[in-house]
Amino acid sequence: MQLKKTTVNFCRSQFDLSLPNLLDVILGEDIETYLIGAGVFDVYLKEGWIEKFSRQTGDLDFTMNYIGDQSAYKRICQNLQEHYEYVKDDVHPYRYHPPKMQGIYAYVDLLTFTTDKELASQARGAMNVGEGFSFEGMDFAALNSLKFINKIFLPNPLAFIYLKMRSYFHNPNNRKKDFVDLLELILRISTQKNSPVVLSELKKSFTQNKNQFVKNEIEKLCYSLEKDSGGLWDLEDIKQDYAERRLDEEFLLDDIPQFIEFFRMQVVD
Repeated sequence: MQLKKTTVNFCRSQFDLSLPNLLDVILGEDIETYLIGAGVFDVYLKEGWIEKFSRQTGDLDFTMNYIGDQSAYKRICQNLQEHYEYVKDDVHPYRYHPPKMQGIYAYVDLLTFTTDKELASQARGAMNVGEGFSFEGMDFAALNSLKFINKIFLPNPLAFIYLKMRSYFHNPNNRKKDFVDLLELILRISTQKNSPVVLSELKKSFTQNKNQFVKNEIEKLCYSLEKDSGGLWDLEDIKQDYAERRLDEEFLLDDIPQFIEFFRMQVVD
Protein backbone atom coordinates (compact mmCIF):
# COMPACT_ATOMS: atom_id res chain seq x y z
CA MET A 1 0.00 0.00 0.00
CA GLN A 2 1.20 3.49 -0.80
CA LEU A 3 -0.06 6.89 0.25
CA LYS A 4 -1.13 9.35 -2.41
CA LYS A 5 0.84 12.58 -2.67
CA THR A 6 -2.36 14.57 -2.15
CA THR A 7 -2.93 12.72 1.14
CA VAL A 8 0.58 13.43 2.37
CA ASN A 9 0.42 17.09 1.41
CA PHE A 10 -2.99 17.64 3.01
CA CYS A 11 -2.17 15.81 6.25
CA ARG A 12 1.19 17.50 6.54
CA SER A 13 -0.47 20.89 6.21
CA GLN A 14 -2.87 19.97 9.02
CA PHE A 15 -0.03 18.73 11.22
CA ASP A 16 2.04 21.84 10.53
CA LEU A 17 -0.85 24.17 11.27
CA SER A 18 -1.56 22.68 14.70
CA LEU A 19 1.98 21.72 15.68
CA PRO A 20 4.29 24.10 13.81
CA ASN A 21 7.86 22.99 13.10
CA LEU A 22 7.23 19.55 14.65
CA LEU A 23 7.75 17.53 11.48
CA ASP A 24 10.76 19.60 10.45
CA VAL A 25 12.40 19.02 13.84
CA ILE A 26 11.79 15.27 13.61
CA LEU A 27 13.06 15.17 10.04
CA GLY A 28 16.19 17.00 11.17
CA GLU A 29 17.32 13.86 12.99
CA ASP A 30 18.33 10.55 11.43
CA ILE A 31 15.73 8.54 13.32
CA GLU A 32 12.94 6.23 12.15
CA THR A 33 9.62 7.59 13.41
CA TYR A 34 6.05 6.27 13.30
CA LEU A 35 2.71 8.03 13.62
CA ILE A 36 0.73 5.57 15.76
CA GLY A 37 -2.13 7.38 17.50
CA ALA A 38 -5.67 8.08 16.36
CA GLY A 39 -4.26 10.67 13.95
CA VAL A 40 -3.65 7.66 11.69
CA PHE A 41 -7.41 7.52 11.08
CA ASP A 42 -7.22 10.99 9.54
CA VAL A 43 -4.74 9.64 6.99
CA TYR A 44 -6.92 6.61 6.22
CA LEU A 45 -9.90 8.92 5.75
CA LYS A 46 -8.03 11.07 3.26
CA GLU A 47 -6.95 7.95 1.37
CA GLY A 48 -10.58 6.82 1.11
CA TRP A 49 -9.98 3.53 2.90
CA ILE A 50 -12.70 4.48 5.38
CA GLU A 51 -15.57 6.88 4.78
CA LYS A 52 -15.67 8.38 8.26
CA PHE A 53 -14.73 7.58 11.83
CA SER A 54 -16.75 8.13 14.98
CA ARG A 55 -13.91 9.35 17.16
CA GLN A 56 -11.86 12.45 16.48
CA THR A 57 -8.52 12.96 18.15
CA GLY A 58 -7.03 16.14 19.52
CA ASP A 59 -3.41 15.03 19.48
CA LEU A 60 -0.73 13.29 17.48
CA ASP A 61 1.42 10.40 18.69
CA PHE A 62 4.87 9.86 17.21
CA THR A 63 7.12 7.05 18.37
CA MET A 64 10.82 6.85 17.49
CA ASN A 65 12.86 3.74 17.01
CA TYR A 66 15.26 3.45 19.95
CA ILE A 67 18.48 1.69 18.98
CA GLY A 68 20.51 2.30 22.13
CA ASP A 69 21.11 6.05 21.95
CA GLN A 70 18.78 8.65 23.48
CA SER A 71 20.51 11.68 21.97
CA ALA A 72 18.33 12.12 18.86
CA TYR A 73 15.11 11.76 20.86
CA LYS A 74 16.35 14.19 23.51
CA ARG A 75 17.42 16.74 20.89
CA ILE A 76 13.97 16.68 19.29
CA CYS A 77 12.29 17.33 22.64
CA GLN A 78 14.76 20.06 23.60
CA ASN A 79 14.63 21.71 20.18
CA LEU A 80 10.85 22.08 20.35
CA GLN A 81 11.11 23.65 23.79
CA GLU A 82 14.11 25.91 23.28
CA HIS A 83 13.54 27.11 19.71
CA TYR A 84 9.80 26.83 19.14
CA GLU A 85 8.35 27.51 22.60
CA TYR A 86 6.69 24.14 23.10
CA VAL A 87 5.79 23.47 26.74
CA LYS A 88 6.34 20.12 28.41
CA ASP A 89 3.25 18.72 30.09
CA ASP A 90 3.16 18.71 33.89
CA VAL A 91 1.66 15.21 34.12
CA HIS A 92 2.83 13.30 31.04
CA PRO A 93 6.64 13.53 30.63
CA TYR A 94 6.49 12.75 26.90
CA ARG A 95 3.77 15.29 26.01
CA TYR A 96 4.46 18.71 24.47
CA HIS A 97 2.08 21.61 23.86
CA PRO A 98 2.61 24.19 21.08
CA PRO A 99 2.86 27.88 22.05
CA LYS A 100 -0.70 28.60 20.89
CA MET A 101 -3.77 26.63 19.92
CA GLN A 102 -4.66 26.44 16.24
CA GLY A 103 -5.91 23.68 14.00
CA ILE A 104 -7.32 20.40 15.31
CA TYR A 105 -4.37 18.95 17.26
CA ALA A 106 -3.71 20.41 20.71
CA TYR A 107 -0.49 18.60 21.61
CA VAL A 108 1.93 15.86 20.59
CA ASP A 109 3.11 12.78 22.46
CA LEU A 110 6.74 12.07 21.60
CA LEU A 111 7.44 8.42 22.35
CA THR A 112 10.12 5.83 21.74
CA PHE A 113 9.87 2.13 20.95
CA THR A 114 12.14 -0.84 20.54
CA THR A 115 11.75 -4.38 19.25
CA ASP A 116 14.83 -5.44 21.23
CA LYS A 117 13.86 -6.64 24.72
CA GLU A 118 17.31 -5.81 26.06
CA LEU A 119 16.77 -2.14 25.17
CA ALA A 120 13.23 -1.89 26.52
CA SER A 121 14.18 -0.39 29.90
CA GLN A 122 16.38 2.23 28.24
CA ALA A 123 13.61 3.16 25.78
CA ARG A 124 11.15 3.60 28.66
CA GLY A 125 13.76 5.59 30.54
CA ALA A 126 14.09 8.05 27.67
CA MET A 127 10.38 8.85 28.07
CA ASN A 128 10.42 8.60 31.88
CA VAL A 129 7.66 5.97 31.91
CA GLY A 130 7.29 2.77 33.92
CA GLU A 131 7.45 -0.92 33.07
CA GLY A 132 3.74 -0.95 32.21
CA PHE A 133 4.46 0.89 28.95
CA SER A 134 4.28 -1.79 26.25
CA PHE A 135 6.01 -1.92 22.86
CA GLU A 136 4.13 -5.00 21.70
CA GLY A 137 2.99 -4.90 18.12
CA MET A 138 5.60 -2.45 16.87
CA ASP A 139 7.59 -5.21 15.18
CA PHE A 140 4.58 -5.99 12.99
CA ALA A 141 3.66 -2.32 12.59
CA ALA A 142 7.07 -1.67 11.08
CA LEU A 143 6.50 -4.31 8.39
CA ASN A 144 4.86 -3.09 5.18
CA SER A 145 4.50 0.32 6.80
CA LEU A 146 3.25 3.32 4.87
CA LYS A 147 5.83 5.97 4.08
CA PHE A 148 4.67 9.47 4.99
CA ILE A 149 7.76 11.66 4.57
CA ASN A 150 11.37 10.45 4.44
CA LYS A 151 11.85 8.48 7.68
CA ILE A 152 8.36 9.12 9.02
CA PHE A 153 5.98 6.18 8.57
CA LEU A 154 2.63 4.93 9.79
CA PRO A 155 1.22 1.41 10.15
CA ASN A 156 -1.04 -0.02 7.48
CA PRO A 157 -4.63 -0.68 8.65
CA LEU A 158 -3.99 -4.32 9.53
CA ALA A 159 -0.95 -3.44 11.63
CA PHE A 160 -2.94 -0.66 13.30
CA ILE A 161 -5.67 -3.15 14.19
CA TYR A 162 -3.02 -5.34 15.77
CA LEU A 163 -1.55 -2.41 17.75
CA LYS A 164 -5.03 -1.68 19.09
CA MET A 165 -5.43 -5.35 19.99
CA ARG A 166 -2.24 -5.38 22.04
CA SER A 167 -3.11 -2.12 23.78
CA TYR A 168 -6.50 -3.46 24.86
CA PHE A 169 -5.01 -6.83 25.80
CA HIS A 170 -2.68 -5.19 28.33
CA ASN A 171 -5.28 -2.92 29.91
CA PRO A 172 -8.86 -3.99 29.08
CA ASN A 173 -10.42 -2.01 31.92
CA ASN A 174 -9.02 1.35 30.81
CA ARG A 175 -8.52 0.87 27.07
CA LYS A 176 -12.01 0.02 25.87
CA LYS A 177 -11.69 2.74 23.26
CA ASP A 178 -9.01 0.61 21.57
CA PHE A 179 -11.41 -2.32 21.30
CA VAL A 180 -14.06 -0.04 19.78
CA ASP A 181 -11.44 1.53 17.48
CA LEU A 182 -10.27 -1.78 16.01
CA LEU A 183 -13.84 -3.02 15.67
CA GLU A 184 -14.96 0.14 13.90
CA LEU A 185 -11.93 0.08 11.61
CA ILE A 186 -12.74 -3.49 10.55
CA LEU A 187 -16.41 -2.63 10.01
CA ARG A 188 -15.69 0.49 7.97
CA ILE A 189 -13.01 -1.09 5.79
CA SER A 190 -15.24 -4.10 5.16
CA THR A 191 -18.20 -1.99 4.05
CA GLN A 192 -16.33 0.69 2.08
CA LYS A 193 -17.11 0.75 -1.66
CA ASN A 194 -13.50 -0.07 -2.57
CA SER A 195 -13.12 -2.67 0.20
CA PRO A 196 -12.09 -5.54 -2.16
CA VAL A 197 -9.02 -3.55 -3.24
CA VAL A 198 -8.09 -2.47 0.30
CA LEU A 199 -8.66 -5.94 1.77
CA SER A 200 -6.57 -7.52 -0.98
CA GLU A 201 -3.72 -5.13 -0.15
CA LEU A 202 -4.01 -5.92 3.56
CA LYS A 203 -3.73 -9.62 2.86
CA LYS A 204 -0.24 -9.00 1.48
CA SER A 205 0.89 -8.11 5.02
CA PHE A 206 0.58 -11.82 5.79
CA THR A 207 1.60 -13.36 2.47
CA GLN A 208 4.76 -11.25 2.25
CA ASN A 209 5.86 -11.34 5.88
CA LYS A 210 4.55 -14.76 6.91
CA ASN A 211 4.00 -13.48 10.43
CA GLN A 212 2.15 -16.54 11.69
CA PHE A 213 1.77 -15.38 15.29
CA VAL A 214 0.01 -12.13 14.34
CA LYS A 215 -2.11 -13.97 11.79
CA ASN A 216 -3.21 -16.45 14.46
CA GLU A 217 -4.00 -13.69 16.95
CA ILE A 218 -6.15 -11.72 14.49
CA GLU A 219 -7.85 -14.93 13.40
CA LYS A 220 -8.70 -15.75 17.02
CA LEU A 221 -10.06 -12.23 17.47
CA CYS A 222 -12.29 -12.65 14.44
CA TYR A 223 -13.61 -16.05 15.49
CA SER A 224 -14.36 -14.73 18.96
CA LEU A 225 -16.31 -11.77 17.57
CA GLU A 226 -18.12 -13.95 15.04
CA LYS A 227 -19.30 -16.32 17.74
CA ASP A 228 -19.71 -13.56 20.34
CA SER A 229 -18.43 -16.13 22.78
CA GLY A 230 -17.30 -13.81 25.55
CA GLY A 231 -13.84 -13.85 27.03
CA LEU A 232 -11.45 -10.98 26.31
CA TRP A 233 -13.27 -9.94 23.13
CA ASP A 234 -16.76 -9.73 24.58
CA LEU A 235 -18.97 -7.22 22.76
CA GLU A 236 -21.00 -6.81 25.93
CA ASP A 237 -17.97 -5.13 27.57
CA ILE A 238 -17.99 -2.29 25.03
CA LYS A 239 -21.73 -2.05 24.46
CA GLN A 240 -21.98 1.31 26.22
CA ASP A 241 -18.90 2.81 24.50
CA TYR A 242 -20.16 1.52 21.16
CA ALA A 243 -23.54 3.19 21.70
CA GLU A 244 -21.99 6.46 22.90
CA ARG A 245 -20.25 6.76 19.54
CA ARG A 246 -23.65 6.07 17.93
CA LEU A 247 -22.13 3.20 15.99
CA ASP A 248 -25.19 1.09 16.77
CA GLU A 249 -27.12 3.40 14.41
CA GLU A 250 -24.90 2.23 11.53
CA PHE A 251 -23.88 -1.28 12.53
CA LEU A 252 -26.29 -3.28 14.64
CA LEU A 253 -24.55 -5.46 17.19
CA ASP A 254 -26.35 -8.49 15.80
CA ASP A 255 -24.88 -7.80 12.35
CA ILE A 256 -21.27 -7.51 13.51
CA PRO A 257 -20.44 -11.25 13.20
CA GLN A 258 -21.17 -11.31 9.46
CA PHE A 259 -18.94 -8.28 8.82
CA ILE A 260 -16.14 -9.82 10.87
CA GLU A 261 -16.47 -13.12 9.02
CA PHE A 262 -16.20 -11.29 5.70
CA PHE A 263 -13.06 -9.49 6.88
CA ARG A 264 -11.48 -12.72 8.13
CA MET A 265 -12.17 -14.61 4.92
CA GLN A 266 -10.81 -11.80 2.76
CA VAL A 267 -7.69 -10.99 4.80
CA VAL A 268 -6.75 -13.78 7.21
CA ASP A 269 -7.79 -17.05 5.52
